Amino acid sequence: MVFLPTKGLKHIFNPKAIAVIGASSTKDSVGYCLMANLIGHGFEGTVYPVNPKRDAVQGVHAYKSILDIPRQIDVAVIATPANTVPKVMEDCAKAKVKGVVIISAGFKEAGDSGRELERQVRDIATTSGIRIIGPNCLGVINPRIKLNASFAINMPLEGNIAFISQSGALCSSIIDWANERGVGFSYFVSVGSMLDVDYGDLIDFFGRDSKTKSIIIYMESVQNARKFMSAASGFANQKPIVIVKSGRFEEGRKAVVSHTGAIAGADDVYSAAFKRAGVVRVTEVDEMFDISEKLAKGPLPKGPRIGIITNAGGPGVMATDKIIEVGGRLAEVGEEMIKSLDGTLPASWSRNNPIDVLGDANAARYEAAMRECIKSKDIDSIVVIYTPQAGTYPDETASAVARVWEGSGKPITACWMGGKTVENARRILRNAGIAVYPTP
Repeated sequence: MVFLPTKGLKHIFNPKAIAVIGASSTKDSVGYCLMANLIGHGFEGTVYPVNPKRDAVQGVHAYKSILDIPRQIDVAVIATPANTVPKVMEDCAKAKVKGVVIISAGFKEAGDSGRELERQVRDIATTSGIRIIGPNCLGVINPRIKLNASFAINMPLEGNIAFISQSGALCSSIIDWANERGVGFSYFVSVGSMLDVDYGDLIDFFGRDSKTKSIIIYMESVQNARKFMSAASGFANQKPIVIVKSGRFEEGRKAVVSHTGAIAGADDVYSAAFKRAGVVRVTEVDEMFDISEKLAKGPLPKGPRIGIITNAGGPGVMATDKIIEVGGRLAEVGEEMIKSLDGTLPASWSRNNPIDVLGDANAARYEAAMRECIKSKDIDSIVVIYTPQAGTYPDETASAVARVWEGSGKPITACWMGGKTVENARRILRNAGIAVYPTP
C-alpha cells in the first residue's frame, strides 16, 4: 500500500481522542510520564489509559484493551515491551486507529529478533493504513493545542519552528534550552527508527502548515533519499530548513547503527544532497541552538548586505570575517549616513562599516547608529555588538536598541559579550524579540 506523504498525520498531530497503551501509575516509568504529560498541560482532547492490570491510572478510568474504549481513537501511544507491540498493533487495526506513536525500543537496533518484530508491525500498518511514528522514540508534541504525547521532562513553548530529531535524548536538551531562551515550537517530533513516517513526510506536512515558519532537523541517516530530496527541494525556498547531520566520520556512522539500527552513508554524499535541495547544514548542536533562536525571533534578512554597529574594533572584525565566510556582504555606508552620524558621534568614529561608535559609547550613540541603519535602503539587516567597558551601561543600551528597533521591520541580531554583567541586558533584548548571542 502506497501512502500520500501527509496521509494520516493530522490525526497524530491534532487528535481529539488518544489511547495510552502501557499507561502507568508507577512514578518515573515511561507509561507514567506519558500519561502525566497528556493530562497535565491543558490538552482539551480525551485521554484513555489502557492497562489490563489496573482499573484506573493516575485517577483516570483505565481499559483492558483499546478495543474496550467506547470511542473512535485518533492516535494510540504505545509504551509496552517490544514483543507485545505486534499484538497491540493488531488491536489498533481492529479499532480503526489512524495513527500510532511507538515509544517502545527493542526493534531493528536490537538485532534479528527486533527486525522480525518490526516486519510484523510494518505489515499490520501497511494492511490497515495506520501511520507510525517511531519506534524507539520520545514522542510528539504540539504546543499549540497543548498536546504532549512524549516522556520529555518539560513542555516546550508555542512558536513557529518545527523540530524533528532522530535522537530522543537531544529533544529533552533542546526543550530545556529553548524554554530558557524563550524560543517556541509549532511541532516537536522524535522520529526514532522511522519505520514509517520519515523526514520527507514531516517536511511535507510542516511545509504546508501556516503556523510553521522554519524546520530544524537533527539527522543521523536518511532511509528514503528520493522522498527527502523531493520534500526538501519543494519547501526550502519557502521556509528555511536547517539540518545538523551527525555521523560525519566512520566511527560516528558505526555509532548510528547501534543507536537506531540505521545505516549512515558517506558524509560528502549528504553534503552534496543538502546543497542541491537548498537546505542549510550546520555541524554543531550549538550552531543549531543559535539558528533556532534567530529563526524564532524577528524577521529574516531579504538580502546579504549587513550593517555592523559596535563599540569595539576586534569584535567588529570577527563579525566581518564570519559574514564574508558565509556569503554575506558589508553594506555600504553612504555619504548621507556619514554626514548624519558626524553630527551625533565623536569625530573619531570609524566613518565606515563596521560602524564603530567607540569604547565609551552610551545608549544615545547606539540609538543614533541604529536609526541610520534602519532608515538605510542599502542595509538588509543589522548586527549590534556591545562589549562592557568603563562608563557604559549594558541594560540602558539594550533598552535603547530594542526601543528604536521595535516596529521597524528591519532584521536584527545582537551580540552582548561578557558574563553576568550583561545577563539582564540579553534578557531585555530577548523579551523584545531580538536574537542575542555571546560572541560574534
